[in-house]
Amino acid sequence: MTATLDLLALAPGDLADPLPPWDGGITSGDVGLAVIDGVAADWEAAASEAPEALADLNGAPVITLGVLREGELAAGSAELLDRCDLVVSAAEGGDVGGRVAELLELTARAPAPALVAAQLLRGGAGIATESFAYSMLLAGPDFRAWRQADAPRPADDAGAPRVRVDERDGSWIVRLTRPDRHNALDAQMREQLCDALDSIAAAPPAPIVLLGDGPSFCSGGDLDEFGSAEDPVAAHLVRSGRSVARRLGRSRGRLVAGVHGSCVGAGIELAAFAAVVIAAESTTFALPELAVGLNLGSGGAVSIPGRIGRQRTLELLMRPAAIDAETACEWGLVDRVVAAADLEAACLRAAAEVGGPQR
Repeated sequence: MTATLDLLALAPGDLADPLPPWDGGITSGDVGLAVIDGVAADWEAAASEAPEALADLNGAPVITLGVLREGELAAGSAELLDRCDLVVSAAEGGDVGGRVAELLELTARAPAPALVAAQLLRGGAGIATESFAYSMLLAGPDFRAWRQADAPRPADDAGAPRVRVDERDGSWIVRLTRPDRHNALDAQMREQLCDALDSIAAAPPAPIVLLGDGPSFCSGGDLDEFGSAEDPVAAHLVRSGRSVARRLGRSRGRLVAGVHGSCVGAGIELAAFAAVVIAAESTTFALPELAVGLNLGSGGAVSIPGRIGRQRTLELLMRPAAIDAETACEWGLVDRVVAAADLEAACLRAAAEVGGPQR
């Protein structure tokens, strides 16, 4: 049985109540969404009257949506609003009511995975914590329902190389080589990436350029392998023990990622570790994990908030549609956008500027 969404309509002043407002009124087993709606004076008063509300928001068993209806917060008064999982502010322009309605609709698509994502992203999640959350959701009803409706297919390219490593212009080039599957990340690719990155780590330091062959950089995890582990604990042990994300994170200061085509799920989670991310102008970006009942599972809880903040990370997870390269650049998910024909050359130029002596 999947969870349903219970709405709580609150004012910032309700955060000053002795009992946190979400500790009553949410049906057991359902997901709460607290819409905390007020003007600048309301938020400033709550911040001064209820300093303990910061801790309450960080530990809230509900998704919190903070709404700043009008006005600007004084310096030092924004922390309470910023502690919410999602934020809509009049300062951003546009229709505040329309944005709130949009986020309510997005949350209702997959309430339980959305709540897990919101809780995961609070306070700076680590890769191990991300894996705990992912493994738990593997045993949940949302994922089971998706897996039953979309049976896995046997791989038709078992044993084929997934990664190629070259040296050029003083840099290591690590290239994903599964073009017929849009470089979907499967167990073979994970193992080959880990081995390649370990070999590079043992060599004298040099810039690393991460690219993908074919029509897409990486279309995310191979859906046909989702849920194939013996049990969620075994899945966590593999995910945390053979972590591409951890290896890329160690090398982020000298890492450049060039992305194109579909950059989905693990594709953008891994690329976002790079010091520089360059996108071809036709690239699209999406985090569709919630739609299959899962969550960030390739280091995205660490890499993506570091670039665009946790509120935008959560919203991207909840969006059914991809964003384009220009939007990704405006958000900070990528650093620059170039013509597709110039992508590799632009990455090599960027690699010459990042940390690590040239080979």
